[in-house]
Amino acid sequence: MNDRQLVERVRVEGAVDQDLVDEYYRRCIPLYLELLGIHWHTGFYDDDGQDVSTEDQDRMVRFIADSVGVCSRDSVLDVGCGIGGAACLLAREYGCSVRGLTPVDAQRKLASQLIQRFDVGGLVRIDVGHASALPYPDESFDVLLFFESPCHFPDRQRFFREAFRVLKPGGRLAGEDWIATDAADAPGSRPLLEALCRSWFIPMLGAGADYMRQMREAGFGGGDYGDMRSEMALRKGFSVTTEQQRALRTEIGTCPDPLMQLTLEGLLLLGQALNADVFTVGRFVAHKAERVT
Repeated sequence: MNDRQLVERVRVEGAVDQDLVDEYYRRCIPLYLELLGIHWHTGFYDDDGQDVSTEDQDRMVRFIADSVGVCSRDSVLDVGCGIGGAACLLAREYGCSVRGLTPVDAQRKLASQLIQRFDVGGLVRIDVGHASALPYPDESFDVLLFFESPCHFPDRQRFFREAFRVLKPGGRLAGEDWIATDAADAPGSRPLLEALCRSWFIPMLGAGADYMRQMREAGFGGGDYGDMRSEMALRKGFSVTTEQQRALRTEIGTCPDPLMQLTLEGLLLLGQALNADVFTVGRFVAHKAERVT
């Protein structure tokens, strides 16, 4: 399958399964490196009048890590780690040991170069596997983090059960993800969200309440969900203005590369969905109870 066939498949079939997600993440590596750098997730944006930068993404990693008090004593699992940007930053700044998990071996190979660049070879290791069957023994980690990966998981409930299994008693779960808002069920909203999901190879966006329910059903307690529209300048990171959307439409019309064109369409749809109040970024915290003796 080449890039054009991949794009045509998701446009025609619509349905996104695990194999399609994996193929997309194999093929989008050069594109994501160009557009996003080493962190493949939304940043934590300050309303400071400055342009968006990689520091925003670094700030998001710190924000999520600090929400569960990550420290040097912790063993951390980053599920859906991409090429290991967050894992390397966590190891360098917090001194914790980090295992990253990606379903794509090509990402793991690039991560090995990043680990050398950050000089964290003694703290970071990247593995290949899927969130629905984490390749680790029970009670292996103190902390499990995710940065915009569960939206791509076909079965998030299985992921949360696996997360609960591999965390030690007293373990902490935290992350951020793309979320459908409560307004997503309004008439006319569903086609916009479905188009957004196809453009980013997402099976379907979930609501924050869905995530919290799935965490509770997996066994987690002490959960917290926050809509980050009220916690940071979220719109700053997306193409929401008339001028930005006009520029994207022009670029889409002249783009010869099918995968880049689909990505540009996805950026346009994200801005439209944010403007329509049917899309947001949510952040989550939950805990596994201490063992009763």
